[in-house]
Amino acid sequence: MKKRWLFARLGTVGALVAAAGVMVLAPPAQSIEASLSAQNSPVWQTNASVQGIAVAAGKAYAGGRFTSVRPPGSPLGTNEVGQAYLAAFDSTTGELVAGFNPVLDGQVYAVAASPDGSRIFIGGDFTTVNGVTRNRIAAFDTATGALVTNWKPSVSYRVKSIAVSGDGDTVYFGGSFGLVNGVDRLRLAAVTADLGTLLPWAPSANGDVYAVDIADDGSKAYAGGQFSTVNGTNQNTVSSLDPVTGAVLPFPGATAVPPPNGSCTTRVKSIDASGDTVYFGNGGDGGGCFDGTWAVDLATNALKWKNQCLGATETVKVVNGWLYKGSHAHDCAYQGAGAFPQGFGYRFLLTQSLADGKIGPWFPNTNAGPPTEVGPLAFATGGSDLWVGGDFTTTNGAGQQGLTRFTNASPGAAPAKPAKLLPYSVQPGVVQIHFPTVVDNDDSTLTYRLLKGFSNTTIATWTAKSTPWDKPWLHYTDTDVTPGEVTNYRVEVTDGTTTIRGNYSDPLTVASTASTAYEQIIASDGPQAYWRLGEASGSTTSVDASGQSNNGTFTGMTLGSAGKVSGNTAATVSSSNGRMVGEKAYSMPQQFTVEAWFKQSIFRGGRIIGFGNSKTGSSSVSDRMLYLRSNGQVTFGINDGTQRTINSTSNKNNSAWHHAVGTYDNGTMKLYVDGVLAGSQTVGSAALYYGWWRVGYDNINSWSGGGATQTGMVIDEPAVYPYALTADQVQAHFNAG
Repeated sequence: MKKRWLFARLGTVGALVAAAGVMVLAPPAQSIEASLSAQNSPVWQTNASVQGIAVAAGKAYAGGRFTSVRPPGSPLGTNEVGQAYLAAFDSTTGELVAGFNPVLDGQVYAVAASPDGSRIFIGGDFTTVNGVTRNRIAAFDTATGALVTNWKPSVSYRVKSIAVSGDGDTVYFGGSFGLVNGVDRLRLAAVTADLGTLLPWAPSANGDVYAVDIADDGSKAYAGGQFSTVNGTNQNTVSSLDPVTGAVLPFPGATAVPPPNGSCTTRVKSIDASGDTVYFGNGGDGGGCFDGTWAVDLATNALKWKNQCLGATETVKVVNGWLYKGSHAHDCAYQGAGAFPQGFGYRFLLTQSLADGKIGPWFPNTNAGPPTEVGPLAFATGGSDLWVGGDFTTTNGAGQQGLTRFTNASPGAAPAKPAKLLPYSVQPGVVQIHFPTVVDNDDSTLTYRLLKGFSNTTIATWTAKSTPWDKPWLHYTDTDVTPGEVTNYRVEVTDGTTTIRGNYSDPLTVASTASTAYEQIIASDGPQAYWRLGEASGSTTSVDASGQSNNGTFTGMTLGSAGKVSGNTAATVSSSNGRMVGEKAYSMPQQFTVEAWFKQSIFRGGRIIGFGNSKTGSSSVSDRMLYLRSNGQVTFGINDGTQRTINSTSNKNNSAWHHAVGTYDNGTMKLYVDGVLAGSQTVGSAALYYGWWRVGYDNINSWSGGGATQTGMVIDEPAVYPYALTADQVQAHFNAG
């Protein structure tokens, strides 16, 4: 029996596979890789934003701007139960606790619980609770649901955040107020937890306080918000304070927050002290302004790490070894390869490693709704769950307004169904199989098995990592087949608990003789997109022949030109911006091949094929491309922060057909022209952005030699692959053309 050994090219994860037997080198998958399932558990909804949450005594207390609640699954306006500004829900079932029905005259911003769970404290804009005066702060007994009658500090204006000391003796709070019990307290204050007696703790902030928290060991207090001084000393939106005297403490880690300038003002909006570390979330005003998270060592107040995802962070919470983050993150390219770029979309829920802040394997999502349009606003945990409040109206694509929750209950989310395979056989006794990985929303590391025939015999196994924005492909060559044999294949994927099988491929007859058909040879190597450009004149759509449904749109190209491959026509760039752009967008591919045949007349050049961040017109960012200089050199370009290029010899604009291929695999770029390696170079990660594969024109004037006249170039058989072709594959493509 023949064996063919292959490595899956996956960046950080790979597995060795054999045609006979199964060998897995990577760790096995698990059903929930982070500490929580990505499947939201049932819980009642609200008709408007939830702004503060606390879990205590078997209940989750939610406060906000809502005026009614309703069961899960009920559309807005149906099955409504009047409940304004504050409600309690069973922490196990998510059901409304009907017996807790306080009456407030204004919205709630903050909810906190005593360490023993016997009381909750609320803050906001209200001035009465159950018909009695409670100026913007109040306490409830969790056993009875009653308002605590002898706890009644009076605060002059909004209370935005509350924290209770670990010993349960002191309640700290911050907001927009200037007086507590008629005594000066400029936006920060503390009272006793038993009777609400005003304490001498009186740090003075010159702007609103959004967040307060106390170290677990009680050694430090932290405040964040829209201020620039505390106690008259410069404190850029965040301060570390003595929890007894209110004195400002040294805080070297606060340098993580950039100072305001004319285009950016960023503010600390959330704080969570957990163990020996304190975690912060920032939200900024202005393009590119710091919106991320950062962590400091509790003992030294020194910075541990900083995550610079763009999209304001509204809330953070540590749950069982992970930092969970509520934000409207839309660009995490600053975090390097593995994080999603601008254009991919909003991720309102994320998790991060406590050790370094890198994005973790947890991918549920909400949307953002009125009036704030930011998504999650508040987190709370009972220890093994995460309660999420905000302005959202959906969770994981289904209606769930204002409040949702996630637990650690198995089995968690299931993997997506694998795609139907497209195996090819163009050599006698050889079948090639290429397929994309799938996403499991709470487990990025999955196990894949390639099954053969209706007996579903496992012939290969991989353990591979994927995320919603990066789904690498796996590749296998089956040589344990007989010429003329008819067989089929399918893929199954498992997260360790749930196994999902894809559909059977169409029956495949194993080749008895080598194919010479160019399109079959290309298809057998698993392109991610393959546009033959053979459409009739007048067509506006180019059909993707790869089977991956990435059709393209023509602009400024003349169809029907004589092609390189017999039986197929080509496209001519007939205007200065003539191009064909694929419909599907991709996130920052770090393994790929671009390939095309081209013919250009003397002294002209232009872009042949590449990647750009615009689907129409000119891209402001473009790379991963092949282009022709006016001297006839073919150039392959990658931007790793610097525009890296490899050039061929000149005179390829001689009105003859030439074959150009550029490959890139995690730092190694290679250029092949007419089947021969023209050069290679070791570079960094290719530019991190979301974009489209484009054939023909794009803006490359900033690239060396990129300003050549584009018109007149004839392009044929362009293809893009999700991995780097080998030299043998490139030579085979050239020979077949």
